[in-house]
Amino acid sequence: MKHKIFVGGPLLTNTVLLYDAGEGILIDPADQDVVEEVKLFCEENEISVKFIVNTHEHPDHTSGNAWAKVSFPFAKLAMHPLSFKHLKFWTEGEIGKMIQAEPSPEPDILLNSGDSIEVGKSRVEVLHLPGHSPGSICLISRKDKLAVVGDLIFKGSIGRYDLPMSDFLSLKSSILKLLATLDEDYLIIPGHGETTTVRDELRFNPFVEEFLK
Repeated sequence: MKHKIFVGGPLLTNTVLLYDAGEGILIDPADQDVVEEVKLFCEENEISVKFIVNTHEHPDHTSGNAWAKVSFPFAKLAMHPLSFKHLKFWTEGEIGKMIQAEPSPEPDILLNSGDSIEVGKSRVEVLHLPGHSPGSICLISRKDKLAVVGDLIFKGSIGRYDLPMSDFLSLKSSILKLLATLDEDYLIIPGHGETTTVRDELRFNPFVEEFLK
């Protein structure tokens, strides 16, 4: 499975395309402009997007959902049940208004821990890891040693826990659970910023170092 990152939206969100054998998963479409970039890339590379997945419900990760559904009409929109529950709160709330978030369509599929998504010859596992938000999930490709983690953990940092419905203890538990289930050479693609690896976060992330004491 290959991946490509498209950075866009007012908060510079990492919109991620995972693809294999002509089929793809579009993760966290940030806005219309990013979706148009993804569509052009897919057309040039003959990729059919089968799924649109949100790692969590915050509007910088969902504002492109409607545009993605228009651009990829046969793709299924998927998210965790708690993300669906709180979608409107975030779109219509203070942060949503600040970034001029667009409302999202309702999901076609609800994802829970243990579910999987198949594209091409690859399978992506779903792991529910709340803390940054109630509905936060990670998408893991075991074959390719790759994890798309949303705003759970960043290179040298961790997701915010001072937002409505976020929770520090849950975030800590989720980060430790993720790192425990992945080998050190796994690539981590966060919701913002540079990619990293499990090895680097275990060695250089001061928050993880504190968690492990």
